[in-house]
Amino acid sequence: MSRKTTGNFGETMARKLLEEHGLTHVVSNYRCDMGEIDLIMRDQHRWVFVEVKSRHDEEFAHTLEQITAAQCQRIRRSAQYYLLEHQLNEHTTAMRFDVVAVVVSTQQAKWLQDAF
Repeated sequence: MSRKTTGNFGETMARKLLEEHGLTHVVSNYRCDMGEIDLIMRDQHRWVFVEVKSRHDEEFAHTLEQITAAQCQRIRRSAQYYLLEHQLNEHTTAMRFDVVAVVVSTQQAKWLQDAF
């Protein structure tokens, strides 16, 4: 399975998991000059910016360890840009940053709310 296929599978699986838990999908693969956000969802009144980590055949802990401080910062900046672009005030808008780790070979996903 190619890296792109693994990533697409993981994002689809993560989206389904989040929707099963009542979140509403807004956009996938949001890109701006600051970076990329895999999924943007709504959890009632809260904006949820989701990083999806997909691996073909690894443990969750190993997958989650691969999220760096720099990557978290890029995602935060991208979220700020998204809010600005949609005329939402980042200081008064409820939001959180989640991570979904997907192991493709076992089709398992682990969702961490407020991961960073």
